[in-house]
Order: sequence, then C-alpha cells, then structure tokens
Amino acid sequence: MNKAVGNSQLIQKMNRLRVLNYIRRNPGAARPQIAHETGLSVASLTNITSYLLDVGLITESGTETVDRVGRKGTLLRFCAEKYGLIFIFVHTHSVNISYTDMEGRIITKTHAHIEELQPTKVVELVCQKVAALVSRYGREKILGIGVAVSGMVLEDSRFVASSSLKWTEFDLKAILEKETGIHVFVENISILKAVWYFCCGNPIEKKNMLLVDLEGGIGASQFYHGEINRAMLGEIGHTTVDKDGEQCFCGNRGCLEIMCSEQRIIRLYEEKSGETDATLEYIAKKCAKGDLSAKAAIEECGMYLGIGLANLVNLCKPLTIVINMGVYSVVHPVIEYAVNEMKKRAYPVLLQDLEICEVNINEEDTIKGAAFNLCDRLFDIDFKDNIVE
Repeated sequence: MNKAVGNSQLIQKMNRLRVLNYIRRNPGAARPQIAHETGLSVASLTNITSYLLDVGLITESGTETVDRVGRKGTLLRFCAEKYGLIFIFVHTHSVNISYTDMEGRIITKTHAHIEELQPTKVVELVCQKVAALVSRYGREKILGIGVAVSGMVLEDSRFVASSSLKWTEFDLKAILEKETGIHVFVENISILKAVWYFCCGNPIEKKNMLLVDLEGGIGASQFYHGEINRAMLGEIGHTTVDKDGEQCFCGNRGCLEIMCSEQRIIRLYEEKSGETDATLEYIAKKCAKGDLSAKAAIEECGMYLGIGLANLVNLCKPLTIVINMGVYSVVHPVIEYAVNEMKKRAYPVLLQDLEICEVNINEEDTIKGAAFNLCDRLFDIDFKDNIVE
C-alpha cells in the first residue's frame, strides 16, 4: 500500500475514533460543539458523523435548545444498543454473568454458586453459560467479554492472584478466548468501580483522587488528570503493615488485607469476649454500647487500615479519598478509627485539603464502569480488531 494512502487512512480512523469517543462521553452533543472540542473542521466532522451514522454507532437524538440565531444543531448520541457485551463477575461464593448493551444496561443476567469449586471447574461453568448467551444473541452481536476479579491483573489482562478467591496464577483470558472466539479483557474489580465513580457516575473536576475499595479485599485506584492511572495495580491490600502479623494467602505476613479483615475483627472479638458465632453487626452494636472487647477489636483493625491510608496519602498526595465501604458499612467505627490513625501518620501538609467521602458502589454500577472501560479498550486505535475502519 502507498505510504501516503496508509497514513491518510490511519489518520481518518483516529479521527473517527476521537469523535466516537467524544460522543460516548458527551451524549447529546451537537456537531459544532464536537468540532470545537476535537479540533476538526466542520467538513471533516460531517463526513465522520455520516460514516458513524451509517454503521449504526451513533444516532440523532433531537436538536439543540440553545438561545442563538440561526439553525439549531442536531444532537448526537452513542448507539449503545448496536452491539452487546458480556460481563463475568467472579466472587468468593458465586459468579454473576450479564449480557448488556455497550453502556452496561443489563439485558440478561445469570447466577451460579461456585463455593468449593476448583478454578478449572469455575471456568468450565463460565464457558458453558457464556456459550449459551452467544448462541442466544449471536456471535456477530457480541463485541467483547469483560471479566472482573478481586485480585492482581497485569496490563495484558493476565490474571495473577486473588486472596479472596484463593486462586493463583492461570491464563483466564486465553481459556475464555479459545472457548468463545471473542476478545476477553480481565480487570481488577476495584479499578472498574473507580471507572464508574470517576468517569460515569460523577462529573469529576479534581485532578488527583483515590478510590479505596473495602469490598472483597482491599484495593485502591487513582484518578489522575481526568484518567484512571493504569500504572497503579491497586493491590494496596498486599502491602505490609505488620512484619510479624498473620500470614496472608499471598504467602507474606502482615498484609493490610489480612490485618483488618472482617474475619479478623470477629475473631479478635471472640477471643477477647469468650463469645462465639459473632457477626459484624453484633460487634458494632456492642461497641456502640461501650463493650470493651468490641471496641478493642474494631480499634485494632481500624489502626491497620489507617496505616494503609496514611501510606496512600504519603505516596499519592490525593485531594480526595473515596472509600467504598462494602461490609464495613455495618461497622462504621472501623473507618473512624482508620481516619484518625491516618491523620496521626500521614504528613500534616498533605492532609490540609484532603477530603474523605464514603460510598457504596453496587454491582450494577460496577457493570456500567466495566462497559465504559471495555468500550475504551475496543475503540482504542491500537486495538487490532477495531470495528471502526
């Protein structure tokens, strides 16, 4: 192919993707606004939007309501229903599989218990359920598969380890792609929650924010200058906070995740009180009534969590830390002790403008974040099977 022609086609593809991704992030934008924000000429933009309309990736959705003389612009939105996505959420005791549109709106959802199943058996079960969805909706309709796990995932979607699942390394991506023939992207679930919160759920203006996920282990993700920082793997749960602490599944001792886990709070309380069959809710109620055993268990685990938060503050200098509460919603004093401990240990100058927010991100929200993330991957210029020509 002629080099000049090849370069022209590449630039055309890049511009199409730039426009498509702008419309994805700004639904209801008109052509003049898109041209201004992307730096493209009106003529180029007209050609690009005509192409995207023809292939069904965008659609017209009314006209502008602005106060100005002249013809009102036609509004454009991402046509999320054009293709489907499959999302697999692997939890400790169950796996949830959803078929959605490209914005994460759930069309079909299935559920299976996986407690006590070996990883290979879990993958077999997942492949069976995914195959049923592919048969139902058609291979040509499904753009990609996203897998969310609580564990370490490297940049090439290679799943490494999960302490909550008690799984060690195996190539989940390769297994699923071989079985389905569909592109698979494996992602840390805490990153997907951060994508939803920072990119989908809230108009974020601050430049440096952290999401600390306390559900299914402890993960951390950074939102920096308008993007999720993918160089941050998020495995704050496997940083050491006590060199002689309890042994973690990862093989180390004193990991943050093991030292302030739900199970450890319960065990500490039972050891101190002599009681059995305690729950977090019960311990929280006892603490509220001044029970010393409950207070001691909560305070110790809160102290370790505070050490972890202080380490994040000293490393990242965030303006905001968003804490996804998970099970800790029912035992809020853990967070109170943690924040107090963080303030003792972090550099004071880094705490002056620091804001702490508490949220509870559900799976439906996480799926929307997963869809946003997966479409970013699928509509990336470097993705070799990009559907935009």
